Amino acid sequence: MSVFEPKVVLNLLKTSAAISPIERNVFEKNWIANVEKQVRIWKESHNNKNHPRPEFQLRWEAEVVEYVQCLWEKSRPRSKKIEPTDKLGINVPLLRPQFVPPSYLHIQKRAGLGHRVLEPMTQYIKPLNVIHPFYYPQLATCPQCGLDKETSWEGWTSTGARELHGLICEETALGAQLRCNICKESAKMKKGNTKNTPGDDDAGAQASETADLEGYCFATTSAAYWRTWEHWRIPCEFHASDIQNAPCT
Repeated sequence: MSVFEPKVVLNLLKTSAAISPIERNVFEKNWIANVEKQVRIWKESHNNKNHPRPEFQLRWEAEVVEYVQCLWEKSRPRSKKIEPTDKLGINVPLLRPQFVPPSYLHIQKRAGLGHRVLEPMTQYIKPLNVIHPFYYPQLATCPQCGLDKETSWEGWTSTGARELHGLICEETALGAQLRCNICKESAKMKKGNTKNTPGDDDAGAQASETADLEGYCFATTSAAYWRTWEHWRIPCEFHASDIQNAPCT
């Protein structure tokens, strides 16, 4: 696991080789704006309204998302036909996909920070497991058809992180959305055939559309995504609880 201190990571990235000097101020402003936007989206999601999560947890997770997204944009291949050419510089912080919040020790020892910023909520932030192609590029295979030629990553799961019962403490997991264009076209054909079937009503058509969506778009934290994976194929960095307790999305 890696201790994630948002302000420290932001400062390290801003002064690293990944960000040019003339872009540093804009980079920080965009980082802050994106974090605020992500927190707002999660708070307004249907899942959060049914099961509210503390804002300090959402904000810390949003900082992690911005960090991973930054590294992904700086290093990801622009085409599946070529290997990634952009490598991260030696001064870019590279943290593991299991993030833990800073402890009292981290806050106490940072220059310019004193006991006044020690808040009890720090101890209530749950660790976050990120299941993203930056760390696991081998996850780009569609669980429905088993192909990876026509798959694409469509951002993070819109409902936010999932709660997990970890081996030591309560944890969370956040995944990305994998879309398969081959299965999408197949779903469209099935939907067209369904519409031509006599006796269909609006409720049936809506249910069919929902089923088709689940057939070509998968969250890497959903049980549907991992259903076809053999146990030995699961990346060894995953905690066992991450897969066993990941709910469907």
